[in-house]
Amino acid sequence: MSASSPTPAVTARRRLAAARSWLRSLRGRLAVLVASVVVTTGAAAVVLAWTLSIANQHVAALSSAQRRLEDLSTASSRVGDYALAALQTTESHELQSDRLSLPRKRIQEAFERFGQDIIEEVRRRGEEEASAIAASRGRALARMKSDFGLLDRQVMQAIREGREPREGAQQAAEEKVRASLDLFGGGFGPTIAQAIDNERVAARSADADMARLRSKLAPMSTLALGIAALIAFLLYRWIVSPLLSRISEVAGAAREIAQGHTDVRLAVRGHDELGLLTTRFNRMALHLSRRERRLLLAQSRLQEIVDARTVELRSANERLSDIDIARRRFFTDVSHELRTPLTVILGEVDVTLRGKPASEDLAQALVTIRARARRLHRRVEDLLRVARSENGQLDLEFEPVSLVAIVEQARDGVSAAAKARSVTIVVEPSTEDPVVEADAEWLRQVVEGLVANAVRHSSGGHIRLAVGYGPDGAVLKVSDDGEGIPEADLPHVFERFYRGVSEKEGSGFGIGLALARWIVERHNGAITIDSRTAAPGRKPGTIVTITLPSLTPRLAIGAGS
Repeated sequence: MSASSPTPAVTARRRLAAARSWLRSLRGRLAVLVASVVVTTGAAAVVLAWTLSIANQHVAALSSAQRRLEDLSTASSRVGDYALAALQTTESHELQSDRLSLPRKRIQEAFERFGQDIIEEVRRRGEEEASAIAASRGRALARMKSDFGLLDRQVMQAIREGREPREGAQQAAEEKVRASLDLFGGGFGPTIAQAIDNERVAARSADADMARLRSKLAPMSTLALGIAALIAFLLYRWIVSPLLSRISEVAGAAREIAQGHTDVRLAVRGHDELGLLTTRFNRMALHLSRRERRLLLAQSRLQEIVDARTVELRSANERLSDIDIARRRFFTDVSHELRTPLTVILGEVDVTLRGKPASEDLAQALVTIRARARRLHRRVEDLLRVARSENGQLDLEFEPVSLVAIVEQARDGVSAAAKARSVTIVVEPSTEDPVVEADAEWLRQVVEGLVANAVRHSSGGHIRLAVGYGPDGAVLKVSDDGEGIPEADLPHVFERFYRGVSEKEGSGFGIGLALARWIVERHNGAITIDSRTAAPGRKPGTIVTITLPSLTPRLAIGAGS
């Protein structure tokens, strides 16, 4: 043996120390608790199974004895029925032996059941008891069958003799049957009485066995209950109570930390899993305390920053509010200040034109003044609409509207301007007439403004108006062959007051498309623009598409064909 090899005594001490350490650990204690519960439950199950087996044997014996008593009682009753039927048969003039078939069959069935019960009892008992039961009860059954068979043969013989055509034959048969019944009763009665007494003794014996079993089980059950209670108490004091106490301490400390008291610490007891848990819990509480202090400091700095930013935002919002109020007031004031003189100018021009001007030049000048004034008046109305739309004072009146009618009205409204620029407005024919829920006047102004804008940016060429149905509802398109919209301006065309880098001075306020989009969106619709400028191999042009929810679903042409 080498010097480094431990001796058997040292090895045994190490194993004993490891076992003690394992028993002191939480895992070891829980294993002992589970093993104790398993062993106790297994023992209780074995005792219960043994008790139930014995009780089942006694119950089976008692039940078998009661069934045999019932069989014997039934056989005795049915033998009496047979005797009565035999007497009634011989006393009648017909002497019908068929009347005895049913009573005979019932007696035989009762004997068969008794025999089956004897066989089951023999199978259940041991070898010696089975032999005794088979001998005693088998002899009694065989004797009863033999006595009844003899009686049945004598009765049938008497009935056959009573049928003979001689004087006094029926009387002789009746006397013979009575004599046979008396002889049968003298032998069958004591036999069945003895069998019934034997079964009663067997039933009383099974009942006594049950009583003795109950008397034995009562003190055993009390003793087992006491032992189980003692084991449960010892396991509780050794394992469960300390475990619950330490877990309760951890739960209480966790509750204190949840309430904000991060200075809570637990006393470390033992070197088991709960001791390790307690150590880690204290370390977690220390980290939480440090983080809480850092969070409070960061929260204080954040609150200072938020307060400063809030003051800045409030100041910025106030400035934006002042600017917005000033802008709204500007639009409103400009609209109202310009509307009155324009209305007077238009009135004076209309009055002058209704008379007879001194010369054609004067008339032409007044016509020009009226056209310019009306154009300026429309610009002022656009400004007023923008101001009202932003402060929510503009109301729309919805009703079913035909898009074909809207397109035709818009075409008529700008036909003069289109003719002046040699532009042809074409309404493309359509087999569909979409109907939408809309404000007819506002929708007409939107379409008319789009057509007027196309006319303004076209010189010759065609403007095409088309209506129909699309996947999202009713569709209205305005297409032109004009100069197109530059790619840099296209993303901003719907912004209010945006006029584009290529727009000339005096070409408008930049509110037409913004107002059109606002009106279309108020109708739960959408407006899009697809435009291209002139390039080698590419013609310029613009397509404006308005999509609105249709009032009625489109009917499919040729459906079902």
